[in-house]
Amino acid sequence: MIKEAENKVVTPFVSAESKQRTIKAVQTSEDIHVGPNTQLSGGFNTHGMMIVDGRVDSADIAADRLIVSHIGNLEGKAVVQRAEISGVFNGDLVAGDEVIVRPTAKIAGTVRCQKLVIHRGARIECNFSCTPESEQESTGAPNEAISDRLLKLRRNNTATARERRVFLAGAGSVFAFIGGVAMLIGLKMVLS
Repeated sequence: MIKEAENKVVTPFVSAESKQRTIKAVQTSEDIHVGPNTQLSGGFNTHGMMIVDGRVDSADIAADRLIVSHIGNLEGKAVVQRAEISGVFNGDLVAGDEVIVRPTAKIAGTVRCQKLVIHRGARIECNFSCTPESEQESTGAPNEAISDRLLKLRRNNTATARERRVFLAGAGSVFAFIGGVAMLIGLKMVLS
């Protein structure tokens, strides 16, 4: 019975009454979800989405997309392609594309992006710097909104997507071959 307990996988869950859990940098290509009543801190690096329904302190996030729900609270820095803030965000946010600030949002710190959408009702105490892509291209200036981390993330994401397409094309060919063989067998049985 003791050996079974030692092999159990435990997901990071911390109740509101207990101490905050610090996570070392997590790298993945999957979506990361910090659930309600969960309090974490640390670095997160994903090719997918970072969804915050709980609380993340001292965050260092690199993701394709960041979503802070209306019950989420994020404090730290984030480098993403797109962000949607409905809860509390306090820190530095760099978005390569768009930032959407929903009516329930409370945002403080610094935001750099290309496009910004602010809904009526949002509480804002931050500095915004929005440089549309067309202006960046015309001046020849490098895109300051995207850090080196995001560029690496995009390159890795492109390579991963290419590998997936090659795999799926190969799998599709195998299934087409199997389907063709099955059709020939069925035709042979009908003609016999």
